[in-house]
This record gives sequence, C-alpha cells and structure tokens, in this order.
Amino acid sequence: MKTAHDDKLIRCPKLGDEMTFAYCLREAGDLPCARVISCWQSAFDVEALLRERLKPDDWNRFACARPKDKITALMEIIEKAKRQK
Repeated sequence: MKTAHDDKLIRCPKLGDEMTFAYCLREAGDLPCARVISCWQSAFDVEALLRERLKPDDWNRFACARPKDKITALMEIIEKAKRQK
C-alpha cells in the first residue's frame, strides 16, 4: 500500500531505531504493525488512512491484534532471520 507518508521517519519503540511509515505498514506481514496508530497519530490521521486503504476483513484483523512485547517480537525477528540464511 503506497501512501504520501511512506518516507516519513519515526523512532520505533518496538525496535529501538528509526523506521519509515512504509515499514510500519508491512511490519506484521500482510498487516500494519499493531502499534502504528499510537506511534503515528501525532503526525497525521493514520487511523483514517488505514480504514480507507485496508479491506474490511483486514481492518478487523488489524484492529483486534494486540502488540507483542519487545522481547517476544525481537526473538521472532531473530528466528525469522536464522531461517532465511
């Protein structure tokens, strides 16, 4: 999903580094990061953008998702990287 905000940067509380909005939109695979609204809401109306761009079923899956804690998320990223080698 391309947006006018894709190149904007913000510090990611989950990963501890700067990430683009485009990354946040695909962080959870086919869904945006569960934290995308709380992270970006001060920059623009990200909820309205997501409601407009996501299919109703995808919006429901996204809205019902709960963010994982930082350790769990990092362990999953490490395991995924190991599998790709």
